[in-house]
Parts: sequence; structure tokens; C-alpha cells
Amino acid sequence: MLLRVVFLVTLALVCNHVGKIVYMSGLFKVVYNQHPGPCRIVPGIEKGSEDVTVSNNGLAFISSELNGRTDVAVDPTRKPPNIRGKIFLFDFNHPENNVIELPMKGDIDRDRFYPHGISLYEDPKTDEKRLFVVNHRASGDESIEVFRFEEKTKSLLHLKTVRGDNIYRVNDVVAVGPDSFYFTNDKYFVASEFLRQVEVFADLAWANVGFYDGKTDMIVKSGFHYANGINVSPDGRYLYVASITKGIIFVFEIMKDNSLEEKKRINVYSGVDNIEVDKKTGDLWLGCHAVLYQFARHEQNVTRSAPSHVLRIHFGSKSAPYDKVDIHQVLMDDGSFLKGSSVASYYDNKMLVGTVVDKLGFCEIKHL
Repeated sequence: MLLRVVFLVTLALVCNHVGKIVYMSGLFKVVYNQHPGPCRIVPGIEKGSEDVTVSNNGLAFISSELNGRTDVAVDPTRKPPNIRGKIFLFDFNHPENNVIELPMKGDIDRDRFYPHGISLYEDPKTDEKRLFVVNHRASGDESIEVFRFEEKTKSLLHLKTVRGDNIYRVNDVVAVGPDSFYFTNDKYFVASEFLRQVEVFADLAWANVGFYDGKTDMIVKSGFHYANGINVSPDGRYLYVASITKGIIFVFEIMKDNSLEEKKRINVYSGVDNIEVDKKTGDLWLGCHAVLYQFARHEQNVTRSAPSHVLRIHFGSKSAPYDKVDIHQVLMDDGSFLKGSSVASYYDNKMLVGTVVDKLGFCEIKHL
């Protein structure tokens, strides 16, 4: 009798876990095509536009050619030395000009530069623009590179490299000061791809969020399933963190000591990757993977298609943006236009949609 009870309980737990994995993968999700207006591919980017961040005056910075990790894009044409990390610039005020690659000056090793998440800090007093870039120099050798954007020459001046014991599996970064930032470590294991897969499929909540105050890096919140995109509200009061495998946005209040107090979890029912914030309205723009298992196959073989999905979150109150939440689907695409959307950035009724290893899309927002 006892053995039978143990067997049935074990079977129930296994079935429950398998059910979670199937739901997480998006196996039964229906994908259709819905665009917010005229959309086109932006020429000049062929090997990824993983993250996009926009300045107050409509300049979009784009990280491209991510490949510092062995678990991304096994296609040999996308491995060093056939791929080299780049930062592109797109001007929303003149979208017809498409993109330009930003040259880099200063002490930066271009052969070990593979950008992932990026964040722009604009000094309210001097208008200086600092770009913070997650750099996968090599497996287990992560850093945050800090650049100053030279607007006159359209170039990036490298200021410093930030490394630390807690900066070990970084996915995204958000600057909250000229020298300070929050960041996500998307997994706990670093060296072993097998253990990273175990971490995901065993549904282990071992990812975390860290903070760097200009001198010291520290972990400020743990217990995430695959922590991914991260961003901050326009007033600097709230921090948003995405869990891609759970399809959840965590809303935290930033305390005076830079610790985080959870206020809300928003289920968006899609594999949310990066989070961008409209500086005027505080709306969140989410680049998502509607069907995660298809994106995983696409990431390993770029000829395979994967859907793209963009959502917008509008908060009902500026004083307590976690009280009332409206989620709106902006774009869904079966991969015929754009494969594997990782980010969506909005400015003046226009939108850029980036991808992990594919191209860059531009859409006019005619209806929401």
C-alpha cells in the first residue's frame, strides 16, 4: 500500500513537472500575423540586433553579432573570427537613413567584444550619454563595458571595464547613475552547458539580480527562473525584471539602500526577453518569444524559423504603477517577417524590433 502511494505521488509530481515544461515551451500556442502598421527590414544588420535602447532625442543604440557564449548560434559562420560584435545607431527622426556602425575608441579589445544587453544613461545636468554594454568576452569571463557617446563624431569612447565575482552570467544591464547599474545573471551555472540545461528543465529558480554601486558588485535579489531583461521606471522608483521561461515581469520598488522590494508579478503569457521603457508614459515595451521551443531551435540553426511577439504594458497610475495593468499585443509574426524578437523600442509612433541572431525590423505604429 505504501509503495503504491509513493508511486502515485511520484507519478503525479512527474506529470505536473512535464506539464509545466510543455506549457513553458509554447507547444500548443497559436501564432498568426498581426502588424501595427507598415513594417520593413532595416538594411545593414544581418546577424542579430539583440538589444535596443533609445535616447530622449530618438537615437537608438543596437547591440549586434552576439557570440561570446558557446551555447548561442552554433553555425560556424557566426563564430569567431567570422563574427565581430558591433554597436549600431538608428535615428528615429530620420528612419530613412537606416543604421550606421559606431566606431569605438579607447582601450577596448575589439576581438573580445560580443555585446548582449545594453542600457543608456543620460546625465540630466550635462546631457552626457553613457552606454553600458554586457560583454561576453569568453565563457565565464563576463564584463560590463562603459562608453561615452560622442554625438558630433558619431562614435563611442571606451571609459572602463567593470568585472566582479557576482558578474558571471550576465544577460542584461540597466544604468541608474553615471557609474552604477543593476544587472541580471540569467543562470547559476557557468562552465557546464549540461548543467545549465538541467537548471532550466529542472525548473530551478537560481538566477539573480545584482547591483554595482561604482565600486562594489553585489547580489540584491535571488530566486528567479532565467532572469533576462531588466529596466527601470522613468522616475527611478521601480525596477522591472523579466523571467523568460515563466513569462513573468517582476515589479520591484528600489529602496534607499538599493535593495529591492517586490510589489507585483505580471504574467504576460509569452517568453519575454528584453524590456524597454517609454520615458514619456512609463509604458513597458516587451520583445518576446511566443513559442520558446521554436526559438531555441532557431538560435542553434538560423535557417529555422521562430515567431516574433511584441507586447506593451500600460500602468494605470504613476504613483503606484503596479496597481492597474493593461497588456496590449502590438505585433505577432510567424517568422516570415522577423525571426526571434528579443526587444521592442518605441519612439514617436515608430518601433524597432530586434532579434537575437536575425535582422532588425522597423514598424510605423498606425494602431494600437
